[in-house]
Amino acid sequence: MIITIHRGTHQIGGCITEITTDTTKILIDFGEELMPQTPIDEGEILRGCDAVFITHYHSDHVGLHTHIPPHIPIYLGKVAKQILVELTARTNKENLYKVERFRTYTPMQSIKVGDIEVRPLLVDHSAFDAYMFLIKAEGKTLLHTGDFRGHGFRGKGLMPTLQKYVGKVDALIIEGTTLYRDGGEAKTERALQLQAATLMKEKKYVFVLCSSTNIDRIASLYHANPFGRYFLCDAYQKAVLKIVRENVGPRSSLYDLQKIVTYGPNIEDRFFKRGFCMLVRNRDDHRRIIDKYPEDERLILYSIWKGYVEGKHKSERMIRFLDGLHYTYLHTSGYADAETICEVVSAVSPDVIYPIHTENAAWFKGRFGRVEVKT
Repeated sequence: MIITIHRGTHQIGGCITEITTDTTKILIDFGEELMPQTPIDEGEILRGCDAVFITHYHSDHVGLHTHIPPHIPIYLGKVAKQILVELTARTNKENLYKVERFRTYTPMQSIKVGDIEVRPLLVDHSAFDAYMFLIKAEGKTLLHTGDFRGHGFRGKGLMPTLQKYVGKVDALIIEGTTLYRDGGEAKTERALQLQAATLMKEKKYVFVLCSSTNIDRIASLYHANPFGRYFLCDAYQKAVLKIVRENVGPRSSLYDLQKIVTYGPNIEDRFFKRGFCMLVRNRDDHRRIIDKYPEDERLILYSIWKGYVEGKHKSERMIRFLDGLHYTYLHTSGYADAETICEVVSAVSPDVIYPIHTENAAWFKGRFGRVEVKT
């Protein structure tokens, strides 16, 4: 088994990993870069490829799927595919047919491509229905973590899954997104929910700027919303949440998101009277809605990555949206903290580590000196 990291060892986003045997070649993720910095020859990478497995629907992992020829099968989680279809129908409709052709996989059910076996393992991440891949070929075992964390609602299943279904591996490809900063232990999603509940009681009209596909964050806010108030969003957001509710809601009260109302100016008088929590994005029409409500009675929560408003990745569109607004930062990472990364390495005891999705690959050499680290 030959492992080739085409992109990701020294940058966050744009990950592409190749796994090759004498007879078979697969790719893990085919993402676009957050900022163009590592040119690749896509045609050469795709040459002879038998299948592409996508860990989750974030664009830095799936964004280049439109470049994959139709004869190469692309695999994504079942619910993740439905969410990506809804997102693509809104933002990139001309390529909708390319997402609809995706095949799907199921947790714990292996897929055989030539002599490579891929077993998807469900993980907690800010993208819903995200996966690690346990890969076996030519007598070797590899774990590709994708993006993951241990501090979300489903994070408690991480270590039991590794201990029961993975064990020792020959090679570990692991993300290190948060390692560029020393942020300590990450705030849990549950702690964020409790903090949101306290803040929401202080103001009648609550607007939350968050990702439309960060389902666990939205579930946190939904359950934190004070009793008797509306939970509002636009039609697109409601469609995304309907997918989650119909697929997972019957098995988990966390995702039984039924009492959601689409914002409409025809019933604004009800919203003014009862109060609400509304999910918003950095759109002009959403900003106009915010401006309708009195400043002294509204709370604006910024619940996405800080990098959109500061640093080298800041978004002028986001800064323009927030101009003149007083907001409170309320967020926790979708990625594993250093302690969780160490726990994963310890659980699977790899002979070699390939850091990806990181700007600090050297951290792994400093922390796991006895393990070979490919950077």
